[in-house]
Amino acid sequence: MTARFRRCGHGSGPVHPGDQKAVAEFTAMLTARQRPAPWTGRGDVAVRIGEHGLERGRPLPEQQPDADPLALVLIHPDTETALTGTLHCAHARIHGAWTTQYRLLTHALAGRDLPAGIDLST
Repeated sequence: MTARFRRCGHGSGPVHPGDQKAVAEFTAMLTARQRPAPWTGRGDVAVRIGEHGLERGRPLPEQQPDADPLALVLIHPDTETALTGTLHCAHARIHGAWTTQYRLLTHALAGRDLPAGIDLST
């Protein structure tokens, strides 16, 4: 297992390049989370799961973007394999357009299963 941080936050001296990359990724994720790009009806969406999690959702090809609820499939952020069957997602659950910065917040990347009986209709 690779250590993500090589020194304590109270250490002195320059930040290790590996640590700097992790800090930059985390900062980009926080910025994207606070100011999501609006979803235009095309492409993948970031769907709110639980209190803090986001998952990558892909609307069905025949789905109209203004339909509520939106029929979509949750997919893995890296491999693009389907994690669920078709789900009906309320527009209130759509955080915005999917960006790669959100991958740190997904259940799939953390190796966790999606909650049982996931309901996105509310």
